[in-house]
Amino acid sequence: MTCQELRACLGAHLDGELDLERSLAADEHLAFCMACQWAYAKERELRALLRTRLPREPAPAALRERIRSALRRADRREREGVLRRSLPWAVPVAALLLLAVGIGLWERSAPPPVVRELVAKHLMYSRLEAPAEIASASQEAVAGWFKRRVRFDVAVPDFSPSGIRLVGGRLSDLSDRQVAYLLYEKGRNLVSLFALPSRGFALPGRGWVRAGDGRFSVTEVKGVEVVIWTQGELAYALVSSLDREALLECAETVWRLVVSRKPPGA
Repeated sequence: MTCQELRACLGAHLDGELDLERSLAADEHLAFCMACQWAYAKERELRALLRTRLPREPAPAALRERIRSALRRADRREREGVLRRSLPWAVPVAALLLLAVGIGLWERSAPPPVVRELVAKHLMYSRLEAPAEIASASQEAVAGWFKRRVRFDVAVPDFSPSGIRLVGGRLSDLSDRQVAYLLYEKGRNLVSLFALPSRGFALPGRGWVRAGDGRFSVTEVKGVEVVIWTQGELAYALVSSLDREALLECAETVWRLVVSRKPPGA
């Protein structure tokens, strides 16, 4: 993706409206282009400013009534037209209904935006030679680094019994939210663990399974497994091309660690 192409779809990328292929291409370009990173950051700042500074005025009552009246008239004309043309249009209408059903089925089968965004970020960082801002295999060092940078408690799990080693951590974002991003490796496979405040976080509506004491949403996108869940005030997501069983085992490890860190009676 060129700079011009990236700038043309920047708004759609921020809104999570790009398909997976274009979203990955945009993230890959942003990983290396400082000029587009600056444009991306400025666009995000502008959107945040508009959300917080501009008043949200309701539409005037007269305008709402005019819109309702126009819709009622249009609906009445449409019903009258359908009655006059019902037979000639029977086949096209049936085709449109089939198309609508097909679109609905596709939308239900497509991964939700949050899953696509997680996969895009995982793939983008997996292509970088040194993706971590703090490169350390020490759980204490990584946890301390996050403690100085985010307002929530970041648990750094130990996946070494499964042959997965800690590489480090970095700050990232997910739908304009600050995210603690822990990076692990097993062989050449990157294992991404994201943690962020769960308030207002939209979880996938399907693919839920139970593993141990936890309940997790599991989705697969082009060979990449995504496990998402909430626990207390945080939401977590594990992303990797490792097999589903291995990733669920990691999710159970995080679940147990978070439970063990709760104060008595909490």
